[in-house]
Amino acid sequence: MAISIAILSLAPLACRTALPTREAQLAGLMGEVAPLEQALRNLAAPAQGALRVSLAFGAGADLDLFVTGPQHESVYFANTPSAIGGALEADLRCGTPAPRLETVHYPAAPEGVYRVGIDFPELCGDEVAAVPFAVSVARGGRGVLAETRGIIRPGEFLTIVLEADVQ
Repeated sequence: MAISIAILSLAPLACRTALPTREAQLAGLMGEVAPLEQALRNLAAPAQGALRVSLAFGAGADLDLFVTGPQHESVYFANTPSAIGGALEADLRCGTPAPRLETVHYPAAPEGVYRVGIDFPELCGDEVAAVPFAVSVARGGRGVLAETRGIIRPGEFLTIVLEADVQ
């Protein structure tokens, strides 16, 4: 009896199909990435000494931005402001026009490493395999310190999509 249980428990694994690679999915969504990157470039520069972490995404999903500062406290929709002053400016949900921009702002950001994470808790409409995003980290007086783009799949929480060492 134990052998048949083991064989049955492996059967669902054999039937799964492989997901396309992130690179292949991103390549297929490049037309949607360019407006997200442009929205980030259109943002005004942060004030001298301030730090701005921004996430741009489209209308197909409700994404959530998480920024963990050098004191290891994360700023996100349920923890804003942080002890060092980082605050989420807006938690944009389904129904907000695209491109959506979520921003965490630190008026006087201490030096150290900042890690950016993204969560995909909810679809906004049709089922999709993945949605594109763009992220930038900018420091007043220094410009853009780091940026990236990528895709995230429904239900994923990407704990670190970007890391910036702020000096």
